[in-house]
Amino acid sequence: MKQENLFMPFEVRVRHYDRFPTAEHQHSFFELCYIASGSGEFVSGRRRCNFGRGSVFFVRPYTNHTYRLDGMCDIIYVQLSDQYIVRALSAAEKESLEACPSPDMSALVSPADARRLALVMECLGSECTAPSYGTQRIASCLIDSVLAICARSARQVAGEALRQADSESKMMAMLQFIRLHLDNPDMLRAASLGSRFNLAASYIGKFFKAHAGESLSRYVAQCRVRAVEELLAHTDLRVGEITLKTGFTDDSHLTHTFKRATGLTPMEYRRRLYASPSAVGVAGARGGGSAGQR
Repeated sequence: MKQENLFMPFEVRVRHYDRFPTAEHQHSFFELCYIASGSGEFVSGRRRCNFGRGSVFFVRPYTNHTYRLDGMCDIIYVQLSDQYIVRALSAAEKESLEACPSPDMSALVSPADARRLALVMECLGSECTAPSYGTQRIASCLIDSVLAICARSARQVAGEALRQADSESKMMAMLQFIRLHLDNPDMLRAASLGSRFNLAASYIGKFFKAHAGESLSRYVAQCRVRAVEELLAHTDLRVGEITLKTGFTDDSHLTHTFKRATGLTPMEYRRRLYASPSAVGVAGARGGGSAGQR
């Protein structure tokens, strides 16, 4: 496989062709590729990215890749040494840029930043097509601007991924907390959960629905029904004792909610289970509706 090398801090190349001259290849430097006109497909292993005018790709060193062109294309390449990247970006920016899930930067940047990238890259191509006094200095400033825009988008993507991971971890902890504190309804109210998990009480419902796919009250009710089933099946506790352990308001509330969910009263459920262990399953086995709301 062909490998290209770079012997200067950066190099800008403006190319106009209808067939990409190199098959899948790699190089020892970073490369920014801007599609000034035309369309085609960026190929890197099994990855395929369609591109059109304004597309920007950030290709890391030693990445196998090529371009398949639909027709005549104008492409601006910016080849960058690792030393140049280190000088232009902070360590955190460089790390975020290298960790991007895709080389297709146009899929990550905001519409406003996409317009900025297009303007800066067009200026860079124009400057390097007709070089003059100060071209290297001007080109370097323009390249730094492109890198800064790309790094900003990469850091935003990385930050969103971390926030998502944190939210998922927080959700798992919240679900466990709910299951462990069914006997204490006050601890399961939005205000209490918000305080414990550092979320606004007014946001708890929205947060829970977004991550669990159902309302907080419905989830708590379902957990209580499942807990009642377990206690009926595996203990000799009376209904009144089960009511206290599962956080229902009173025996009547437990019976009404349980029957809506299973089609049976708690005692009917226990009698049928003892008569035939396979006759009654987990919550909702009889298809008797959903758990009631608090």
